[in-house]
Amino acid sequence: MVSRMLILIALYISSVAGETEEAPYTVLKEHQGWEEREFPATKWVSIDVFSITVHDSPEQQKAFFQLFNYIDGQNSEGMKIPMTAPVSFRILPGEGPNCESNFTLSFYIPSNLQENTPLPLDSAVYIEERAPIKVAAKTFGGFVNSDIEFAIQAAELYELAFAEGLGVADVPLWTASYSGPNVIINRRNEVWLEIN
Repeated sequence: MVSRMLILIALYISSVAGETEEAPYTVLKEHQGWEEREFPATKWVSIDVFSITVHDSPEQQKAFFQLFNYIDGQNSEGMKIPMTAPVSFRILPGEGPNCESNFTLSFYIPSNLQENTPLPLDSAVYIEERAPIKVAAKTFGGFVNSDIEFAIQAAELYELAFAEGLGVADVPLWTASYSGPNVIINRRNEVWLEIN
C-alpha cells in the first residue's frame, strides 16, 4: 500500500505542475473490455528487482526511490525530469509459490529527452531501450494494493485474447499505473500481455 502511495504521490507532483506525459502507443484493434496495442521503440529509466511480492514490497519501494532520485536530478546532467506515466512493471514470476520474482520497474523518459537522455548516477539504475512491442491491454480502475488483483486482471485478459484467437504470452506479465493520488474515480491501471 505504501509503495502505491509513493507512485501516486510522484504522479500527483507531476500532475500539479501540468499535464503528465504518457508513453506513446497505437491502438491496433479495440475489443470489448480490452485492446490490441503497439508501443514504438522508446527509452525508459529502469531498475531490476528480486522479491517474493512485486507490488508494495520493501524492495519495490527502495527501487521506486532510486528511479525517483534519477528524475529528481541524480543524473549526468543534474536536471529534474518531469514524472511521466505509466509506471510500468515487467514481471518474470518465480518458479513456484514463495519464490522470488524478477521484475523491472520503469519510468518512461519524456519525449524531449528520448534522443539525449541523461545517464543515471546510481549503478543499479539504467536506461532501457525498449524495442517496439505489441500487447493485449486491459484497463481497470480502483486503488490496487496487491499482486493478486493484477494477476486476476491478467488471467481475465488472457482468456479474452484466447477467445478471440489471439496468441499471447503469459510471461512476462506487464502491469502499469497511470493515475496520480488526486484521481479518486476513473483511476487507470493496466495489465499487458505480449502478443506472440
